[in-house]
Amino acid sequence: MLGNNTVNTTSDSSSSEDSALCDILVVDDTAENLTAMGVALEGLSCRLIMARSGHEALRELLRRDFALIFLDVQMPHMDGFETARMIRAREKTRHVPIIFLTAHAPSDPELLEAYRLGAVDFLTKPLPIEILKAKAEVFSMLQGRTRQAERQSAQIRTHVLNERELWLAEQRARLEGETLKSSLDEQRAHAAELRALSHQLLEADRRKDEFIAVLGHELRNPLAALVSGIELLPTATEEALAVMRRQVEHLVHRADALLDMSKVSRGKIELRRSRVRAGKVLDGAVALALPLLTRHEHALTIERGAEHDDLFVDELRAVQVVANLLDNAARYTAPHGRITLGCRSDDGGVTYWVKDNGRGISPELLPRIFDLFVQERTGIGGLGIGLTLVKQLTQLHEGRVDARSEGTGMGSEFSVWLPLCPPDVASAPSSARPKSGERRALHVALIDDNDDARLVLGEVLSSWGHRVSQAAAGAAGAHLIVSSRPDVAFIDIGLPDIDGFEVARQVTGSLGVDSPLLVALSGFGRLEDRERALGAGFHHHLTKPASSTDLKRLLSNVDAPREARAAGG
Repeated sequence: MLGNNTVNTTSDSSSSEDSALCDILVVDDTAENLTAMGVALEGLSCRLIMARSGHEALRELLRRDFALIFLDVQMPHMDGFETARMIRAREKTRHVPIIFLTAHAPSDPELLEAYRLGAVDFLTKPLPIEILKAKAEVFSMLQGRTRQAERQSAQIRTHVLNERELWLAEQRARLEGETLKSSLDEQRAHAAELRALSHQLLEADRRKDEFIAVLGHELRNPLAALVSGIELLPTATEEALAVMRRQVEHLVHRADALLDMSKVSRGKIELRRSRVRAGKVLDGAVALALPLLTRHEHALTIERGAEHDDLFVDELRAVQVVANLLDNAARYTAPHGRITLGCRSDDGGVTYWVKDNGRGISPELLPRIFDLFVQERTGIGGLGIGLTLVKQLTQLHEGRVDARSEGTGMGSEFSVWLPLCPPDVASAPSSARPKSGERRALHVALIDDNDDARLVLGEVLSSWGHRVSQAAAGAAGAHLIVSSRPDVAFIDIGLPDIDGFEVARQVTGSLGVDSPLLVALSGFGRLEDRERALGAGFHHHLTKPASSTDLKRLLSNVDAPREARAAGG
């Protein structure tokens, strides 16, 4: 559909289906860039509306609602920042998410200006297609769910009104032959039904509003710390850097939780089940929850009644389930509280249980505690999805969940039952690594086309005493590794000429068993992504942003036997 420089890239559909589609506005003064964006976002269940200038974008915003705006910074007459200020000045468009696009790496003042204008991201061209699609899908999904909630609310209100009108008509017809008392009794009964329906509608709407408010709070707090930290970078103290690291980890944790919940809702989670020792799940969960437990100074007691039993589970997901229970107990227990974690043999499986002396659960909330977005609002919880994930992941394992509490202020106990492993199933590959000897300075090759990410990681590695060589493209990176023979190479998968998989193939093809430790860096952390990396010759796979703990662990294992370190990361 062409008109006023506006292009609709979706396929033809009925009017009812069309009205349900989300709109995404792409603003760029270059026709080639608009065409490239249209190709990159092709296949999304949304309409792409193209605008060649800030003025055209403002006119489009008067005509329709948008789930997301991709806005080029450098445009004649009215640049991206000025256009964003006009968008934020209008009440109707004030809260539309904006992702700025630029052909050069943004300066700190530009980043600060973008976030002051309400930007949710700042992307540098050329734009990675998978990242563009992922961001467009997230915001389209959010608008779609908002629209769905509004439609459901309207349908419920219409249904209630229709039912009420029908009931009133019936009552008027019966009043002629019935006593006044009978009529009043029936009216009271129907009024109670209407109140119950109204309460359900208000409760659903309240939970949605609370989730959006909490999500905004959870994202704005770390972003505020990061924005402030950027201004301090030239003279940042170790304490300021630690704050920034914690906030980045907080954002990653929140994003992972939302993505996991989305995958569960869409049936996209695939379990990799195998024989796993129950005590290994116990230890993994404690390791994940330990920072929060330590921060709140809780006393943790562990009872290992069934730690030698073998489960038939996806180890990563089972650890996530138990860790979420520990996380929930830590959040809803006052500092210096007592938390007990245990596992026991039970009915052909193992029951993990977490008991605390925290604020407890009210009788009204207890039946709904595993529902999505449900949480005790007087607490200091997260997004209200952690316990829902526990229930969904447990059910995927054919397991069971339960929650108990004597009431507010009486503490709570959560339990998860998981099945034992059949005798003919093999054990999961061991994640154990041989202990390294004395730490030494290493030669590290760093291959990444993102200049900022590469330079910062290089500075970090150099600060640890390692010698760093860098390349910004795949072919140059492969040549660097083969010619300089580093101890370890960190290789980005999404490189502009040849991808990281091909770099790994060329290196292992040239060096064979003398290849350095190859570590894949990727924004995608699915099991299939890791398996593809290992199949291409990588020894490990790290999901961006890689933590300093993971980096130090890998570097400490560089001298391990190659057959031991080839188990993957």
